[in-house]
Amino acid sequence: MSAVADIFALLNAVTLAALRNVVVLAAIFTLLPIFFRDCNKTPAWWRKPDLSTDLCWTIVPNIINRMAQTLLLVFGIIVCYGIVDPTKIGNFLAESHGPFAGLRFWPQVMLYLLGSDLVLYFTHRLFHREMLWRFHAVHHSSRHLEWISATRFHPVDTILHGSLADVVMLLLGISPDVLIWIVPFNVGSSAMVHANLDWSFGPFRYVFASPVFHRWHHTSPALGGSSNFAGTFAFFDVVFGTFYMPADRLPDAYGLDDPDFPVDFAGQVVNPFVPHANRAARVEGRPRQRLDEPAPFNVDRDRKPEPERTVLATEQPLAGAKR
Repeated sequence: MSAVADIFALLNAVTLAALRNVVVLAAIFTLLPIFFRDCNKTPAWWRKPDLSTDLCWTIVPNIINRMAQTLLLVFGIIVCYGIVDPTKIGNFLAESHGPFAGLRFWPQVMLYLLGSDLVLYFTHRLFHREMLWRFHAVHHSSRHLEWISATRFHPVDTILHGSLADVVMLLLGISPDVLIWIVPFNVGSSAMVHANLDWSFGPFRYVFASPVFHRWHHTSPALGGSSNFAGTFAFFDVVFGTFYMPADRLPDAYGLDDPDFPVDFAGQVVNPFVPHANRAARVEGRPRQRLDEPAPFNVDRDRKPEPERTVLATEQPLAGAKR
């Protein structure tokens, strides 16, 4: 099965490139707070109480995730194109098939960015429904949200969410070279939107996902937790009515309301398979809201004023914070 080995080698190269970028990002997000204002006054990222959990999620699951992604891609090739011969499966990626296969490199890059983010938008919304939330709750479990929190994804979440988007684009004819080339952007963008920075991107807030935009997504479902599902292009949330980004305040409380939700890596891997795992549904201190309720269209002018909300003890009120 040399073809499968070749595909696995390709995906493994993507993984190694991503891990190298994590090291670079650690240096970048250590320096940025020196020059830019924090979104919340919390300890530096390397002092996170659950940093070891984030590091485990960064390193340990990669081999399992890439093996599953390989199998998902091979399955897609067999189902979508009827290719079962191992050699032809290997040639599938080298020659590229699908409606986007004949395009030049840069148009493929743009199509990948838009297409994969659209797939991610809808799968992300699915993971906020009750059946899949138990897996996605792992990603929302960090009370001290930082750039390193971007890697905290349960393998089921990674396979059916992030990996699925890449597989869909490959099956549509996007060259594997595009995926390899785009790795630094994907890793950097994901880390950036989780970073503790008060960037809102000003007039481009409705176009691109910013740290403030995504940090609202990690708040209570009664506020932004049922909104802002796009990973790169915020206009998908504008189009589908799930945009939420108040102009006069910053997000200030994150995590789950379940006091029994595990903080260690092994516990979080197992927790989705425990019968009670569905109960982790909101930020502590906020009224419960069903995760399968669609969020209303809530661009700033259409949003009603919200009541005051309790700020975490480790944080301070952000009135007058720079936008």
